[in-house]
Amino acid sequence: MSTYLRLAGRASLPDGTHLVWSVADGRRGRRWRATTTRDGMLSSGMLLEVGPDGRPARLEYATREGLLTLHPEATGTSLHGNVVTTDGVSHLTFAWSIDHALSIDGSPIADAVTAHRLAGEIGVGEGRSIPVVIVGRDLDVRESERRFVRVSTRDWRIEAGDQAQLLSIGEHGLLVSGETAQTWPLEIESPASPTRRGQTVDKPAPDAQVR
Repeated sequence: MSTYLRLAGRASLPDGTHLVWSVADGRRGRRWRATTTRDGMLSSGMLLEVGPDGRPARLEYATREGLLTLHPEATGTSLHGNVVTTDGVSHLTFAWSIDHALSIDGSPIADAVTAHRLAGEIGVGEGRSIPVVIVGRDLDVRESERRFVRVSTRDWRIEAGDQAQLLSIGEHGLLVSGETAQTWPLEIESPASPTRRGQTVDKPAPDAQVR
């Protein structure tokens, strides 16, 4: 990655969920962390690692139902992992390929990762249907298909059957913020200009806007 990003932010999703996230680039790719809260209660926590090729490398996801882990095998032909709940461990195996993507119900981050990867291949007005492995809110994991349509330079419509959501993806693959969102730098660039909690960034403010 030519530009290393280290940012954090927050936003409100249309269903009333509050999203708090951070993103950090490194030599091995990009790492997303995020939590969601609803009615003042923590509903999920996520770690999503993305390789230099823009594809998911590891997902760790926690909800009140339990803990989930998913990662592609070294061969790139299968996705493995498990779900741990009070009832025990359920082992997971799904088909996987360079065309596959991850999606998480209730969180736009995994879909934004996919849209950013496809941006170099899909022009405005074009779309593509791709196979996805979807993690449900109850940690039920299923295989499906979603169509990613590029509506404008940064706006995408993600279609799943008769349902669709819109995402706005900025230049570096970050979710573009709405007016109520805030973004902060993860690191202090110089001792002369400390960053205080709640201070916003003068650069384009990436955050989640799902309409």
